[in-house]
Amino acid sequence: MSMPNLASAASIDMEQLTSDLVASISASPRGALNDALQQALARTVEAKVNAQLSVVLEGIGDAFYSLDAHWRFAYINRAAETYFGLPRQAMLHKVIWDMFPESEGTDLRGRYEEVFLSGAPMSFEAEAVGRPGRHLEFHVFPYNGGVGVSFRDWTERRRAEEELRASEARLSALANNAPTCMFYQTSHSPAYSERKVLYVSRTCERLTGVSAEEAQANPDMLYSLVLPQHRERMLARRLESLRTLTECEEEFEMRHAKTGEIRWHRIITTPRRLETGGIVWDGIQIDITDHKRSEEHLRLLLNELNHRVKNTLATVQSLASQSFRVRGAGGARDLPALYATFEARLHALARGHDILTRENWEGAGLVEIVAQAFAPYRDLSEDGSRIRLEGPDLRVSPSMALSLSMAMHELCTNAAKYGALGASEGRVRVGWSSQETASGPRLTMLWEENGGPPVSQPSRKGFGSRLIQDGLARELNGEVRLVYRPEGVVCTIDVPLS
Repeated sequence: MSMPNLASAASIDMEQLTSDLVASISASPRGALNDALQQALARTVEAKVNAQLSVVLEGIGDAFYSLDAHWRFAYINRAAETYFGLPRQAMLHKVIWDMFPESEGTDLRGRYEEVFLSGAPMSFEAEAVGRPGRHLEFHVFPYNGGVGVSFRDWTERRRAEEELRASEARLSALANNAPTCMFYQTSHSPAYSERKVLYVSRTCERLTGVSAEEAQANPDMLYSLVLPQHRERMLARRLESLRTLTECEEEFEMRHAKTGEIRWHRIITTPRRLETGGIVWDGIQIDITDHKRSEEHLRLLLNELNHRVKNTLATVQSLASQSFRVRGAGGARDLPALYATFEARLHALARGHDILTRENWEGAGLVEIVAQAFAPYRDLSEDGSRIRLEGPDLRVSPSMALSLSMAMHELCTNAAKYGALGASEGRVRVGWSSQETASGPRLTMLWEENGGPPVSQPSRKGFGSRLIQDGLARELNGEVRLVYRPEGVVCTIDVPLS
């Protein structure tokens, strides 16, 4: 069966075919009547089939052409005509290899010839001949003694797929390597613990101690790590978020499956309705433990700032009282000298504050930290024997420098207000050393007061005492003891240096 082009198929005159059929029957002997009838019917059927097939081939969307046994174009649809950029009539009955001589020796031509010889259809992808960078998807099959070829240009789709794969790879790399967060997607279920984990990044194991594979196989493993006191609140927020289809953010504590330490986490998740009507939750879970600790530390610093301002005013008052006190039998000092002494002590107090700012990020020497705390009180006696500082100049971290400076300042302030530094015969000794232990080097410090007013155990623990005992111990992961002996306060500090 030959394949006419669309124009010839559309121009078939069915009335002419009918007239030819009648003429053939009239002119034929009775014995040849059946043969003539069959031939006329065959021509009619073939013409109608070809016309309908042409309509189909024009409407399939893909480019299509057929080649006869001599590699000549037998049919070309409109999509192929557009792709080639030549009128169909200029290509019909022409040998394809003559029309496109650059195809000589190409893999594309070899596959055409393979289909022609083997009779087996073939589908493949190949670069367009004469159009570098353009990629086509081919379907080549035996057709009417030659071959039929349908193809489509999928260059843009291929580029889009490659960009999508690259984008997915980047997102996957980000999701699987984010240091403090994990990405996930879960199905919806009224029971929080019954939701299925559809996707979770590999950072899940780092954050929770549960591997991504374990979390997907048993979602309840993650839910069981959330501390019970947070679960009811989390469920209530999820229900509200589901009702309004809006973002939900919540903070909670969960236990790490491997280490057992309790960590703070924040979840930001959004319900999303699928085309099927189902609901999925897209979310990100972040470890905010360090952030929580920073917030707690900031609150401590704010409280300390408030307390320090009050203590600073008390210290200034004490310095003023001592600076303008008349000493000895020689009578009162002149006012300019008294003012100079007072001003010098105020500058020393300011220098003690400077170290907190200057050394906060770079570390500091322990001698400077302790010396700056005592600077406002160094001239309380002529020979300086009331204050003794003994120990090596150890280099400590910024956090330790800040914490020890605050503790020393607090001890000095209390000693000036209530203890040895507030009495003419009072003395303070501070000694420190480093000790090697199985867990690493440790700093041991001893603060001793004597010669001041009698000391008694306070009826309540004030902020300053809590700062020294609780705050310092917590911040430096060590032990701090504050003892109120009658002869003077004793403070021992034992903390790791590393």
